[in-house]
Amino acid sequence: MPPLARRPLLLALLTATSAPALPLSKEWDASGVRYLELTAENAREQHPVRISPGQPTNLLFNAPLQPGGVTVEGEQWVDVAVNGKLGMVMLLPSGTLPEDKPLTVKVRFADGQVPESVTFLLVEHSTRAEHLVRVYRETRSCEPHWLESRQQRERAERCEAELEQERSRPEGSRPVELTDLFDAGLVGEGKGVVGQNIFDSITQRPGETLKVLAAWSYRAVRQGHVAVELKVENTGPLPWTAEGAELVSKEGVRLRVGRVWQPKTIAPGAQRRLAVEAEAPVEQTQGTFILELSGPGGTHSLTVSEVTFPRDGAEENRRPTRVLLPAAGRP
Repeated sequence: MPPLARRPLLLALLTATSAPALPLSKEWDASGVRYLELTAENAREQHPVRISPGQPTNLLFNAPLQPGGVTVEGEQWVDVAVNGKLGMVMLLPSGTLPEDKPLTVKVRFADGQVPESVTFLLVEHSTRAEHLVRVYRETRSCEPHWLESRQQRERAERCEAELEQERSRPEGSRPVELTDLFDAGLVGEGKGVVGQNIFDSITQRPGETLKVLAAWSYRAVRQGHVAVELKVENTGPLPWTAEGAELVSKEGVRLRVGRVWQPKTIAPGAQRRLAVEAEAPVEQTQGTFILELSGPGGTHSLTVSEVTFPRDGAEENRRPTRVLLPAAGRP
């Protein structure tokens, strides 16, 4: 058997069946044996073990140890002897331990079961060291442990996703209903929001970062607002986020833009919808307009010409209602 200890004295103490060769102090607490039950739940903790300079402390396990699997943090102050086959570790402090640096011993097991290792925190006492600590290890195979860890990780990921979704949701939010438009003043007294498809009539400057795939315009009659909605594709190499917009008529009338709606940043190659809302009475939104959008840093990204907005619908409301009567002779 190859030598298992750094000192012959340590090996002799580790393999001897008789009483330790070193004289024991009367104050040294060597009368009892402490039992430690090691489970997968408490294996991550640091288990304290009391040691004293010049007095051996033995750790006895019910499982073989991994070759080279015993490491000591601060080995210059503690000598170690290991019999991995028998599951035995002896600790012999060589002198006064440093007060500012905690010393630990990590022991790894050889059978691949869980728990795979245990860590002890060495606590110095001038005379009352622990003579023997018997460690009983409750094992289970790695496969159930791996499966349980994966299930716990999946549960944690689901919880994080739900929390993130909850954080992004406005407080007290609920599905929008048609009657909410009455509360917002967008619908009432036969007036509401009218829209139209303007894709066939608009033109776009060639070679721009954003390519328009579809276009609509809207008018909120009661509120006096208009909006332009675009479906665009980012043809550039970088993500794109709108930072500004202008709506100007051919006569130079500049509408007051209130908001640029863009739910997500548009990644390269992605297609997304965005909208620009402006305040304008009906008389200011006659004719055609030019929409200009600027991206990160105020760089110009998109120009759409020939933008028009729907009429207010008053003409439709003034038309007489046609009533169809049944033909003669029909019931």
